Amino acid sequence: MEKQTHKLFPTLVHYFKDVLSPAQLAIISRHCLELEAGEHGSFVGATKSSFSTDSRLIEDLEVRYSALKGLTQGLAGLIREYGRELGFDNVSMTNSWCNVQYPGSVLKHHVHPNAKVSAALYIHADDKSSKLFLENPNTFLNFIRPDHYTESMFEFAKFSPVPGDLILFPSWIKHGSGFEANQSDHRIVISINAN
Repeated sequence: MEKQTHKLFPTLVHYFKDVLSPAQLAIISRHCLELEAGEHGSFVGATKSSFSTDSRLIEDLEVRYSALKGLTQGLAGLIREYGRELGFDNVSMTNSWCNVQYPGSVLKHHVHPNAKVSAALYIHADDKSSKLFLENPNTFLNFIRPDHYTESMFEFAKFSPVPGDLILFPSWIKHGSGFEANQSDHRIVISINAN
């Protein structure tokens, strides 16, 4: 008897640590907190977001602050490399924006339509900040529960990012805060879409 094992349909996620220096994080944090911003439909509770389909926060930050020179090119390179591994050639950033969450707010689970690659760049987060949950796209898991969970049957992956972390994932994967409310004074994340 011969046994073959095939792990099918994996979801590729890249997780980078220390993408930004403490000085860069301080500049971006201050900028996002001072930014005039509105609401975003993916959040519940006290939040503000500079989201729009044509917002270019990353490029704007680099123009405004000399300490952030090279930020656009550096992030674009990581996104391009990830896109290639995912199966897309020449992926480039289409928009980027800042999200600030205050205590009690929740990031609803959602996807990023009209994008191939999405990224979350953590500017301010601590142990009281809500985590990032990426849902297993296998909808069958909503109808049956295994006797014990294995890597083939988990419902979600949970990340506890800290400032300077960058997470790249397919835009079609549902993500949010796992319905957990943020408890930190302010959780700041720059979101990026690419096509």
